Amino acid sequence: MIAADVMTTAPVTVNEDTPILEVVSLLLNLQISGLPVLDGNGKMTGIVTEGDLLRRSELGTEIKRPHWKELFLSPGKLARDYVQSHARYAGEVMTPSPLTVGPEMPLDEVISLMETYGIKRMPVVDDAQLVGIITRVDILKALRTLLIHNRSPGNAVANKINDETMKQKIIDAMERESWAPKNNLRITVTHGVVDIYGTILDEDLRAAIITLVEEVTETRDIRDHLVFIEPITGLYITPQGSPEQ
Repeated sequence: MIAADVMTTAPVTVNEDTPILEVVSLLLNLQISGLPVLDGNGKMTGIVTEGDLLRRSELGTEIKRPHWKELFLSPGKLARDYVQSHARYAGEVMTPSPLTVGPEMPLDEVISLMETYGIKRMPVVDDAQLVGIITRVDILKALRTLLIHNRSPGNAVANKINDETMKQKIIDAMERESWAPKNNLRITVTHGVVDIYGTILDEDLRAAIITLVEEVTETRDIRDHLVFIEPITGLYITPQGSPEQ
């Protein structure tokens, strides 16, 4: 998937001269955390978020420092702080030149950027024009659509396969995963029931293996026979949780 597949087109925006009261009202009424800011030519010049509006003189929350600390700060820094807490218009408090993505960027790269920079909403820009925005909600909506499609009756019938084919699909999926203990596992499938045998040296592998089988087979008819061997002590624990020497 790419950014254009999940983005909200024609997002709500404000102008640089939109009053702060209107910005706050939009954020509250739409229940969103940020708004793109456009200049007079419709080009996005920044984004105003909840975080930009926390330090306000009206709330008495503007940054307060002891006088001696202010002596170590430049007049420019103090002036910027004053504007942030007293300014009347969106263009004066916005975060300028925000991080953006193009509509063709792969979705996994978009999410990586959002995670790396702690961003809740990512503007999508094409040829300097705002064409959409991607929020975490947009990503969840796309996920919901895919989950509904995968569980639809028609899709389930199409995915009905025989035991041998199901086993091969599991093995092929294991081969693609670097974490999977391929040489220590044995998979059997009987009448659609999957049995997993083998040893693991990390208990976290158990959940990952079962998750992989559930994803590939779309079934919960899985029997776990995996034995966890504690690397240091040599103790091993059966799926029932009983340690043995």
